[in-house]
Amino acid sequence: MSYRALAGKQTVLWSFTVAAGRLPVAMAPLAFVFLAKEASGDFARGAVLAAAYTVAEAVGAPFLGARLRNRPYRREIAVGLLASAVFFTGLAVLPDAPLSVTVIMAAAAGASGAAVPGALRAMVADLVPAKDLNSALSWESSLNMAVWAASPALVASAATWWSATVPFYTAAASATVAAGCLFALPEKTGRPETGVRLKAVARQLTAAWPIYLTSAAAMYLLATVELSLPALLEQRELPAAASGPLLTGFALASIAGGLVYGLRTWPGSPERHSTIFLLATVAAAASAAAVPVLGGLAVVLLAAGMFQAVVLIARNLSLQRALPADLHAVGYSLQYAGSGVGYGISAGATGVLLNWTNPTATILITAGITFLLTAGSILGRHRPMAQETERVSNGSLRRL
Repeated sequence: MSYRALAGKQTVLWSFTVAAGRLPVAMAPLAFVFLAKEASGDFARGAVLAAAYTVAEAVGAPFLGARLRNRPYRREIAVGLLASAVFFTGLAVLPDAPLSVTVIMAAAAGASGAAVPGALRAMVADLVPAKDLNSALSWESSLNMAVWAASPALVASAATWWSATVPFYTAAASATVAAGCLFALPEKTGRPETGVRLKAVARQLTAAWPIYLTSAAAMYLLATVELSLPALLEQRELPAAASGPLLTGFALASIAGGLVYGLRTWPGSPERHSTIFLLATVAAAASAAAVPVLGGLAVVLLAAGMFQAVVLIARNLSLQRALPADLHAVGYSLQYAGSGVGYGISAGATGVLLNWTNPTATILITAGITFLLTAGSILGRHRPMAQETERVSNGSLRRL
């Protein structure tokens, strides 16, 4: 197993499509802040727009993902990307529109492309041999992390040197390019198993809830670390500006960790990997709350970034194994929604905790909650999900 299988023409094009389709999502939150500041001088307006975008994305992902069970992937994804491009363009053209209008456009932009990440992840199974799927998913995860790491700098530079509308035109162009590239990739059409009723399908999807919980827990912890870091540095009497380089290091460590994880098949199952490395991430985050010096903080954040990468990739492999092929896109979309919910809840809780207590306590409380969520996912796996899938495919759930 290696990355050589990803050097073919189709997989290179798929990689470019993943990056181009992901760029608008990664740019959006900060772009909304800059747009609101330039248009009205109100940072709160930007936060509202970012929240509308994120919530709509989380809500839309499972519904649009479900459409892919029996529809052509390329057409569905392309329509979603082009619709997002239209709304991003609308936000750039009408930055001074009433708040209600911009909120609707932001939500529509988020919901339209919500199924794209999960669908593109499901498509790669047809592009590489089964033995190289681990490498492909590791590469996809590292690619996403790289886009997320680069996006804030792109948005800030464009908004500062030109205009806050430039990131939205860029996002629209990137989504349009991704939509065009899709039609150079092989078609994939969902083919649901005949005879399996809707309740049986729902039971298959909900049987994977420990994986969704792991996704939510990982993002819950990540949000608190990101949002609490400047305050933690100030509490340590360290420069808050150091949060930028520290988070960049975290992102680069995540990219490196993901690439290393995809180089080979590691002992144990992906489920075990995600659990062990999520606990390791919790330990690293808790250590970050206690480390008093900048160098030590950098070391534990680098370790947390590498551990986090393994969690994100292992959960994708777990879901790939837990669900039949026709439900991969739906499952990935549910997982994506769970991640968004986890991040959103954590962002709100972090704000409350920072007002109620200090940054050290905030991170430790979040680490404790993440540990409990991880324990819940472990207990939820007492009944292997693979057996649940087998039961459905053998027809034992068709009576429902």
